[in-house]
Amino acid sequence: MRAGLGAVGLAVLAWACAGDPSALPAPSIVSVEPATLPVNAKDQDVTVRFDARYGVAVDYGARTVEARMGSGRVWVDDKEATVTRFDPEGVAIATVPRGLGAGAHAIRLRLDDGREAVAERALTLRPPGQEIIDPPLLEDGGVLIETDAGPIHGGFDGGVDTEDGGVQVDGGPGPDVPMREGDITGFSFDDIEGTRVSRTSFAITVHAQGPRAGDFQGSLELYASRGNVTPAKIGPCIGGLCLGFVALDAPAGNVRLSARDSFGATGESNTFRLEPYKE
Repeated sequence: MRAGLGAVGLAVLAWACAGDPSALPAPSIVSVEPATLPVNAKDQDVTVRFDARYGVAVDYGARTVEARMGSGRVWVDDKEATVTRFDPEGVAIATVPRGLGAGAHAIRLRLDDGREAVAERALTLRPPGQEIIDPPLLEDGGVLIETDAGPIHGGFDGGVDTEDGGVQVDGGPGPDVPMREGDITGFSFDDIEGTRVSRTSFAITVHAQGPRAGDFQGSLELYASRGNVTPAKIGPCIGGLCLGFVALDAPAGNVRLSARDSFGATGESNTFRLEPYKE
């Protein structure tokens, strides 16, 4: 299966009768995944999420509205990638150029109306043989509990403070403390309503569950009960909320999605109908 450079976006129509691109805001790249790839690896792929607004032309006489969404192009630094698919509603597939050196590289997306988005140092190419090593988890030094160290002077009893504000309660680990196994117990999907079309992107929303659900900022691997799901990972999540656009490539029939984090906590969507893609 040929891999490529995928850009998954949240396309929003802007009502601009004049159709002047300069009146619309520039697109923005939200994230790039994976952030690291080997140098000159053949047919590697990254997923680029971006926000973009598009103009529309309104014909009041004919009572028609025409969206001017067009297509787009992708570069890694100054090397243009070969785009094999560009869905103006938010999905582009292009082959990552070869011949780029090791180090950090910029990803540039240009819409056909000339507006551009650039993510500096978004993709790192590692030298051959160098593996990706995740940073180790910080060791938890335990909870600091305030204790009475006894009298300051010998023979002096500090007694009981009548203005004691009560027992200090540990609020639990904050959002900067690394996640541990058991902090997240599972994931729940918002209902995927209606019928979806194979190879056409749609939005999903996934919520973390567990004692530290609100602190979850990781990524989720995605699986489909039938066929393949693209991208295979969404994230990073924010405050336990994971948003993404995905596409399924599978025959017509019922299907459901599953999500899993790095500790193995999982969750499943509802079952929904998938119809075939029509050329």
